[in-house]
Amino acid sequence: MRRLSLITAVASAAIFYASAVCAQQPAPPPPHASVTPYTSEQAKKVADVAVAEAKEPPYHYAFAIVDPAGHLVYFERTDDVLTASINIAIGKAQTSATLKRPSKALFDAMESGHPYVATLYPGIVAAAGGVPIIVGGKIIGAIGVSGGPTGLIDLAAADAGANALK
Repeated sequence: MRRLSLITAVASAAIFYASAVCAQQPAPPPPHASVTPYTSEQAKKVADVAVAEAKEPPYHYAFAIVDPAGHLVYFERTDDVLTASINIAIGKAQTSATLKRPSKALFDAMESGHPYVATLYPGIVAAAGGVPIIVGGKIIGAIGVSGGPTGLIDLAAADAGANALK
């Protein structure tokens, strides 16, 4: 019985000592919730090219650049842009990034008689003007443009911006 008590005491001391040693180890760094795969300078370059393309015809635009998860990385707008265009541009970019396709593809699906597309993702914007940004064969984000009288006019500026990093 005495021997069992001694073994139990030694085992308890070893466990206590080991837990104290483990408690002294530094914690690993927390994982990043959203890692931006490109710099803000690159995002600004995407926007600058889109802004230059959007000067003709002269409408009031909003330009949103997001990461692959749809989180806003960079935003720019022209003076007097419609308030709705701000959220629409962000929505087009988020739709394109998270569904990994141009937002026009969803518009085309809806136009061809598939209204279920609107239920695929909360906040989906099924209108032309959202384009994935692809570098080295990988989607690193997306650009959304809004403010033109049609999505096809927005799309021209978005395409130019999306091609800025190629």
